[in-house]
Amino acid sequence: MKILLVHNYYRYRGGEDRYVAILEDTLTRAGHRVIRFFRDSRDIDGFSPLKKWALPFKLINSPALNRELETFLLAEKPDLAVVHNLAPLLSLSILRVLHKNGVPILKRLENYKFLCLNGLFLRNDFTACEKCKPGNFLPGIIHRCYQRSFINSMGIAAGEWFHRRGKTVIRTVDRFLAASRFLEAKFVEAGFPCDKIEVFPNFIDFEPVTSSEGSVSLPGPYAVYVGRLSREKGLLTLLNAFVGLPHLPLKIVGSGPLEKELKEFARDRNLGNIEFAGFIDGHLKREILAGARFLIFPSECYESFGYSIIESYACGTPVIASDIGGARELVTEGETGFLFEPGNPDHLRRQISRLLALDNGALMVMKQKSLARVNECYTGEIGYKNLESLFSKILGGVKRS
Repeated sequence: MKILLVHNYYRYRGGEDRYVAILEDTLTRAGHRVIRFFRDSRDIDGFSPLKKWALPFKLINSPALNRELETFLLAEKPDLAVVHNLAPLLSLSILRVLHKNGVPILKRLENYKFLCLNGLFLRNDFTACEKCKPGNFLPGIIHRCYQRSFINSMGIAAGEWFHRRGKTVIRTVDRFLAASRFLEAKFVEAGFPCDKIEVFPNFIDFEPVTSSEGSVSLPGPYAVYVGRLSREKGLLTLLNAFVGLPHLPLKIVGSGPLEKELKEFARDRNLGNIEFAGFIDGHLKREILAGARFLIFPSECYESFGYSIIESYACGTPVIASDIGGARELVTEGETGFLFEPGNPDHLRRQISRLLALDNGALMVMKQKSLARVNECYTGEIGYKNLESLFSKILGGVKRS
């Protein structure tokens, strides 16, 4: 089968970019031919000021992009397309091109784009907000929710409003793949048809540790955070919690726009137990996860999933996560970890102390349950079987006029 992947990479690589790479690798190893229609937001640095200014309005329609895709489709003739992020270098108009050319479309839902200008349900002061969800994007313009810019917010809002009113996305997409039940519920609340949405969680791209071989390591001496270093991820809450935990080492694995501020915060408060390890991936990252006592997932936004949580489980490491969004679906309180109130460093500190109080025997039971959870739900084998079933369903049921 020839499968087209459509994606606009983010400037700061994150979970959605990671999932696209995993999906491409999984499909290729299964014998499918994967073709790409990709863009990269890092290319924007080389654009002229005028071209940068016009980018948000590209979401409405891009004749040049439509022609490029049309030519590409005529040459490649894919069996179906899996569409991920489109902004800011792609356009919603390409969904019509795919539909017109008879290509079944699976649209991955990894965030709240179509419902919110920045896709996070967050204002610039990092308070949760769902006012644009019904389809009126005026609040997002007023609050400059896209890149803190009135012009950019207006451009994105125009595109979202135009295609929302014309039902472009709903009419062209054959199936939406929501990363969690929480995400699915938000789109249904916004008027998306529930019979077109399926919950399709992320899956890992490596083999989980094998408990039968005794490879679940003994609890390590440190805690770990893995992810993008940005404000909505709750990193300041995490560091504030560690102000009262001077004897517990914390490894922060990742990079992002908040990195400088976080390092200054740690230095100003003499947090010598905190190590900024930078961006690490692959086997070395899994070694760090496997050696940790637990992972902390402190996000303060409506995370659609939480890939680092299942990565941690696959290494036999439990998780303390904020009780918000899709993350709460992944952590079973007292079995695979603990939940805490988002943005509350005192509650996070208490939950950390609660886990630290467990003896090694109790913690090993939690590690085994974490591993069992990923083996039951999130392995690459399970993910691929679900994909194959979905592809068959879509290809068997699609009729184009």
